[in-house]
Amino acid sequence: MVASQSFVRHSPLDGSVLASVEFTSPENAPEILQVARQAFASWSQTTIESRGRILRKAAALLEERAETLAEIVRHETGKTISACLGEISGAVEMGYLVASHGRHPSGYTLPSAIPHRHIRVERIPVGVALLIVTYNAPIPNYAWKTFPALMAGNTAILKPSPTTPHSAQKFVEILWEAGIPQDALQLVLGDGDIASALIDGGADLVSFTGSYSTGQKVVQASALTLAKTVIELGGSNPLIVCADANLEKAAETAVDSAFSNAGQRCSSASRIVVEDSVYETFRDLFVEKASLLTWGANSDANVSTLIDSQSVVAFEEYLGAAEKAGATVHRLGISGGQPPPEACLAQPALVEGLDVESEIATAEFFGPATRFFSFSTDDEAVSLANDSEYGLTAAVWSSDIARAERMVSRIEAGVISINGPTHGAEINMPFGGVKHSGNGSRDAGVYAIDQYSDVHVVSTFFGV
Repeated sequence: MVASQSFVRHSPLDGSVLASVEFTSPENAPEILQVARQAFASWSQTTIESRGRILRKAAALLEERAETLAEIVRHETGKTISACLGEISGAVEMGYLVASHGRHPSGYTLPSAIPHRHIRVERIPVGVALLIVTYNAPIPNYAWKTFPALMAGNTAILKPSPTTPHSAQKFVEILWEAGIPQDALQLVLGDGDIASALIDGGADLVSFTGSYSTGQKVVQASALTLAKTVIELGGSNPLIVCADANLEKAAETAVDSAFSNAGQRCSSASRIVVEDSVYETFRDLFVEKASLLTWGANSDANVSTLIDSQSVVAFEEYLGAAEKAGATVHRLGISGGQPPPEACLAQPALVEGLDVESEIATAEFFGPATRFFSFSTDDEAVSLANDSEYGLTAAVWSSDIARAERMVSRIEAGVISINGPTHGAEINMPFGGVKHSGNGSRDAGVYAIDQYSDVHVVSTFFGV
């Protein structure tokens, strides 16, 4: 294959060089797709029970190698070891869940108006699945896409973020060791150029997690070849706090929703919407809870690094734009030792006073900051929650569950919790959003196989 540019990956923890990575050249896309298509002929005919056994072994190996994987992810992303282990545990459970489909009922029958006709509906693989993954939770992101794609009988091409090449390589090697043929699961490293070449070259299914702007390009390019798409995009997620809520618990959960993973979650609580009668009380509680967090590149910090220095610059630019728009930016005084000067750290912030009509009030950003707004009526709270192009997650806090349910029924989001965080999807929960947060498809969940398969309708006529 043709090699293209090299990419030097530095650790966000201390700026040390992790490796020099060779990007896959877009010129190699035809060969990569041909290999995948040739492998499809045999992999798709492997029984689903056999595929399940292989993926079950892969999940077991992931579990066995969790500590090694966690070290790799920590140095690539800056996450704490405990956070990495938690994410790997979720990926392992996703593997076991998907592998269990090897023994689940598959398909169904339909009645017919025609005598002596039997109709069955089956799930069949789509073909070659291109899986484009972002960096914020690498191992779970790989698992959410790769396991169901392979279980459905597709061959897969995994393209991780350029910032997390080692974790992707290790993940793929584990699946190969478990018994996935190397031609049935290929790894390509690079930026959008190789992804575009593979889409244009005719990948049958494209699964993408990332930003709305890039997601638009993926969908547009996929439309030209009529590839099936599974799209999960960004969010500007509201957490509503009513005056009758448990304010202490709500504040703890809001801090976690806003700042865990250094705010690098598509499901982060980036908008806190508080009933005006308790606004100041809740804001002060939020600041108090946030002050208990630790910040830094050390192994046990609650708020760790961003993925790279460019992300820190973008985060600071967003806060600067908020101040120019009239907002007050409060830097939160959380504790922590003196970080290495090379560490990609962004100090957490609370933003107040934004005009709710301004674009910056609902824009998505990746970093440890959140915006505060107030409301006086439930209708106003719902309106503020929905006043965004995004609709990924949301949360409502109230001791009156009927009140919370009425609000939830009108909130435009794919995943909503009552008296819970805006993040925290479980592997058996379908995850995805509405509006600019997705295209109706869902990752994970017990129906994940449906996203990575097609429908095959077979009619048998008896007595002919």
